[in-house]
Amino acid sequence: MRIGLLVTGEVSVRAAHSLAAHDGIDQVVVLGPANSKSFEVVVTAAGCDYLVGSGPTAPDIARDHAVPLIWDGTTPEDGVAVWGASPTGLALAMAAREPDPRLVAVAHPDLAIDTFDRTTRFPEPVGRVGVREAQLDGRPVAEAHSPNEFAACLAVGVKRRVTVVDHGHFLSGVALGAGIAVANGGTRAVWEAALPYLEAATDMGLVMAESE
Repeated sequence: MRIGLLVTGEVSVRAAHSLAAHDGIDQVVVLGPANSKSFEVVVTAAGCDYLVGSGPTAPDIARDHAVPLIWDGTTPEDGVAVWGASPTGLALAMAAREPDPRLVAVAHPDLAIDTFDRTTRFPEPVGRVGVREAQLDGRPVAEAHSPNEFAACLAVGVKRRVTVVDHGHFLSGVALGAGIAVANGGTRAVWEAALPYLEAATDMGLVMAESE
């Protein structure tokens, strides 16, 4: 499989490095104009099976190239094959594996939270922080601003608690890159294929901790 990188931010670049070492990926190329010491830079997306990009401009660029996009955005859009491939989407995918999730939460240094509804304890080094109740695709998730460079995802079910903690930018890159495991020719969110998505994320270096 050949993947084209849209240089739309640091997250997409980190996702490309995660994809380059992933099983089933034959080549990662960068769509120019751009400079890259790690990947071949190409002018067109010809021969690419999917594009990977982050941020609000990525869908328009992908549509111009007529190649489906793996994206960290919060809504399905034309030309987007996989959406929600973000730390928040990762937390929702973790919760999708629980029969009755009681708490779904994410803390990230890039989340700007001005007000919060309550506090939640994440694993260290994030710790206890204020969270804002939000929804993504109608699914509840508590969002928090991490006080340092680390990010955390948390899903608490009836019988167990599953967490992921890592450097925020690394976690975002893996969350985006792992979206390739969800692509099936249609359009769907990462939590709609939670198991292959989480398996890809762990293959790319994230560690999930579980406690009863």
